[in-house]
Amino acid sequence: MKKVLFSIILLGLILNIAPVYAKKAQGSDILNSQTQLQKRQFQTRNYDCTDKALIMKAMLNVLQDEGFIVNNANPLLGFISGSKEFDVSDKSIDISKEFGTSKGSLMWKGVKVATIESTANVTEYGKEIKVRINFKRKLLNVYGNAQFINEIDEENYYQDFFAKVDKAIFIQKQKI
Repeated sequence: MKKVLFSIILLGLILNIAPVYAKKAQGSDILNSQTQLQKRQFQTRNYDCTDKALIMKAMLNVLQDEGFIVNNANPLLGFISGSKEFDVSDKSIDISKEFGTSKGSLMWKGVKVATIESTANVTEYGKEIKVRINFKRKLLNVYGNAQFINEIDEENYYQDFFAKVDKAIFIQKQKI
């Protein structure tokens, strides 16, 4: 009886862990066709503006509008970090856009919390402000341990974010 129970537990662990390792291999830099320079290009936007505070405020507003909790913001360094958490068991939210899979699939793998973390760097370059932001996905189990971590490297994700920043800058300049 103990051998059967042990075999079932072992099989369950293997089935839960194997997809995680397979996903890590898919997301690894070895198999990734994008170079670091290509990633930087879509993670970065230049603004014809010299008001660093205006750009940082727009970034903060967009992150908060998107549900991020801003953990740290340093205007002197131009640094912003934040995170956004999803309770996988909450039926009222759809996380398939951010994580590319259904909540049912994540719950089956033992994921309890899905997180997106962001860091941004806002730098003055002469008469321009350069903004670089990156996003990272984390899937945590019921114990808070990471089961999967990867960088979001879909160009359209960053394009959508910067489109919202562009609107926020426009609104701030119009003092709306």
